[in-house]
Amino acid sequence: MRDKLQLPQLWENTKYVSWPHSHDNPVVRIPRPSGQPESRSIARQPSEYDTFLCCLEYRDQRGPEIWGEQRWADLVHLTKRSVAKHRTTPAGPITGVFHYERPNGTTVWIATWYERRPDGRSHKRSQHFTYGTSKSRFVTSEQAEAAAIEKRQQQEARWYSTLGVGETRVANR
Repeated sequence: MRDKLQLPQLWENTKYVSWPHSHDNPVVRIPRPSGQPESRSIARQPSEYDTFLCCLEYRDQRGPEIWGEQRWADLVHLTKRSVAKHRTTPAGPITGVFHYERPNGTTVWIATWYERRPDGRSHKRSQHFTYGTSKSRFVTSEQAEAAAIEKRQQQEARWYSTLGVGETRVANR
């Protein structure tokens, strides 16, 4: 177990670097596209500040190797970044797209995603793709579904840090 930290604000305010009280050495946890972080324990240095600098050096060396320079800079500077939560049985053909029958009888395919606001909070957004009526944009359900899937994939590429599902998940560049 470690002694009381001299500089706790450094450890608390730095992303992906921590020194839990129950650990002898600090831990750097780099997120990976698969969703499981890559964890590495960093050996203690003569001073707490030197140990912290070693952790930062490892984080800033390994992060760009996994994510690329630009995406890593975004991940470090943003307070949060969306990662799609893929269910084992999604409600629609892909995560974020589902079919809905409105109470008035019209049917619609809906694409949903989360956007980041400048203050760091997330905001749920959606777009509806109607079909089957004279006022609808699409004639068939298949056309509306394809448009909803395309919209979701565009927004996922723009707002999410990973693309793909399960074993095919990769870093969004």
